[in-house]
Amino acid sequence: MQKSKLIGRLRLIEREELRNFGKFVESPYHNTDEKVIRLFDYLKKYYPIFEHKKLDRDYIASKLFPEWKGNIYKKLSRVMSSLSDRIEDFFVFKEIEKDKLEYRQFLLKAYKYRKGDWFFNQTADTLGKALLETQEQGIAHYFHQYRLNQEIYTHTATERVEKGIESFKNAIDNLDVFYFGIKFMYASEVYFRELYYSEKSELLLIDNMQERINNPVFENKKHISVFSTIIDLYKTREKSTYKVLKNLVLESSSQFSTVEKLDMVTMCNNFCIMEYNHGKMEYLIEIFDLHEYGLEQGLWLADGFINYSIFNNIVGIACGVKKFDWTRDFILRYAKYLREEVRANVRVTAMCLLEFSMGNFEEVLELLRDVEFLDLHHNLNAKSYQLRCYFELEGYETLFYDASNAFSQYCRRHKIIGTSTQKQYLNFISMIKRIYQNKYEQKENEASMLKELKESPHVYAKWLKEKIQEEFK
Repeated sequence: MQKSKLIGRLRLIEREELRNFGKFVESPYHNTDEKVIRLFDYLKKYYPIFEHKKLDRDYIASKLFPEWKGNIYKKLSRVMSSLSDRIEDFFVFKEIEKDKLEYRQFLLKAYKYRKGDWFFNQTADTLGKALLETQEQGIAHYFHQYRLNQEIYTHTATERVEKGIESFKNAIDNLDVFYFGIKFMYASEVYFRELYYSEKSELLLIDNMQERINNPVFENKKHISVFSTIIDLYKTREKSTYKVLKNLVLESSSQFSTVEKLDMVTMCNNFCIMEYNHGKMEYLIEIFDLHEYGLEQGLWLADGFINYSIFNNIVGIACGVKKFDWTRDFILRYAKYLREEVRANVRVTAMCLLEFSMGNFEEVLELLRDVEFLDLHHNLNAKSYQLRCYFELEGYETLFYDASNAFSQYCRRHKIIGTSTQKQYLNFISMIKRIYQNKYEQKENEASMLKELKESPHVYAKWLKEKIQEEFK
């Protein structure tokens, strides 16, 4: 049973919802099968893990339904399926309950079906006013406006002649706004993939549509302006276009949902990373600005947690632009939002990066001294920091070579390390040892080492390049 769809759906119920779902199942309106209630009451005791020998189907059937005869497995499957359906009903109910605009859209349908014309008109007016008053003006807003027009237009009680041509023009305008907004949003992703991954696709009408966004219909439609400008940016790659886009996103943030803001920031960030990787170093501060804006808008928090890779990226970017005080404050303020199982390790490695970037190599070694890292990724990071600190400090020659050899053995013996990752770390260890040896006896030339660094995969390649260039000054 543990691998059933029922258990999979039960795991999706949040802990604080479990009690309400129990009431939902017990309601005669939503469920008339007492066996479904019995099954849920039994299964909820094993929430949320659902790993126990007493979850065997035969055991459950004999325990809960001893009166059954014949094909017990088939009968239990029916009860499981019914409970699973109730979970889906509950999820839909919760979503409609949270979204008042969606609630009114369904209410419109209900009154139209039941020929409650007065109530239909009242609900349509209420929904129309709510759409005018809502602050967010993104795709969902346009879609709701289009659906409202569609419900009114298709209602048999609507007097189309009396409505007048202006009402139909408004309906068409709302449809255009929705269509342009959604198409530009998808098209911007396509143009990015063409630019970054060299994928090819032909999009119909995009150029013609972009020529028409100055039409009064699209005035103050920031969502359309943003995604149209993203398309321009991916086509031209001009810094001036990026500045226009950045201002649009920052100045109109209140009009977008969190998901839309995240999409916009991600697309801006993707462009900046691409330009930075092409050697345009001025884009690093732009990447920092976007991540700082993401923090201000709460874009990096999902369900109250920040993903540790995003946390590490922010620390790395901030250190890259030498915002050290800002970085320290970020680590102290946001480490509590990391998931508990990775929090300690991520916080230590973040502090290591900060201290290393500031040249405080002794501080890094002190941070690493009493920490036991629980996973491979953090262990590799820790050993790399340790080796680079020994490299930078005077009087650590023996420790440097001992750490290099131990690190090489760790990479070769650890069976979980992938072949590609192993190669990158072994190349790094080999290169840093050669640079170190060159401090005392120059046996190699700069060009050959830089050529090898470029042609072979290394972790910390940028740092290695800097050290090579320093040695041959």
